[in-house]
Amino acid sequence: MIRSYDNLTIKQFLQCKLIAELEKDPVTRKMKMYAEVSGKTLEEVEAMPIGDLVAGLKSLDSIDTLTTDSKVNMKFKLGGKRWIIKWRQQDLTGEQYIDSTFFCKDETKLIQNIHNILASLAVERGWFKELPYSGETHKERADLFYNHMKIKDAYPIMLFFCEYFKTLADNIQIYLVTEAEKVTREVREHLEKNGVGLQS
Repeated sequence: MIRSYDNLTIKQFLQCKLIAELEKDPVTRKMKMYAEVSGKTLEEVEAMPIGDLVAGLKSLDSIDTLTTDSKVNMKFKLGGKRWIIKWRQQDLTGEQYIDSTFFCKDETKLIQNIHNILASLAVERGWFKELPYSGETHKERADLFYNHMKIKDAYPIMLFFCEYFKTLADNIQIYLVTEAEKVTREVREHLEKNGVGLQS
C-alpha cells in the first residue's frame, strides 16, 4: 500500500488531487482515493470486508503531504530508457521552447500539465549521444511520464523549471523593452541628424 504522495505516479497524484477538490462527502472521497492508490475499482473497494476497508482507508491518513525538498535529478531512467531534462534556454530547440511555453502559459494549470511540461523538456539519451527532440512524439513521452513517473521525481523538476522559466521570461521582456528603446533612440537621432523630426 502506498504510504505517501511521494510514491504515487503523476497520474495517481493528479487523480487524488482532483478527487480531493471535487468530492464533498469525506467517506466517498476517501474510498475513491483508496481505489485510485490501490489500483482497485470503486466497486471492488465497496465490496471489501469492513475490517480491510477500514484499515485501507486509515492508511490514507499518511498520504496528505508531498515533500518538496527532494533533490532535482535532471537525468533519470523511465520506461527502459534514459532521459535528460533540457532546462536552459540555450539547450532547448525552438520546438521545445514553443511546446514548453504552451504548457506553462496558464499558471493555474501547471500541476495538471506537469507530465506535458516534462515531455517538452526531456530528450532520450542514447549510448553515445542525445536523441533529437520531436514534438511528434510528445504525447507518447507525456503518457509515459504520466503513467509511470513518481511525483517525487517529477515535482522538483517542475518547480525548478517553472521558477527558472518565470525569471527567464521576465529577463527576456526587460531585454526586449531595453532593445526597443535603444532602437527608437537610434532612429530618432538618425532622423534628427538628417533634418527629419519624429512626432511623439
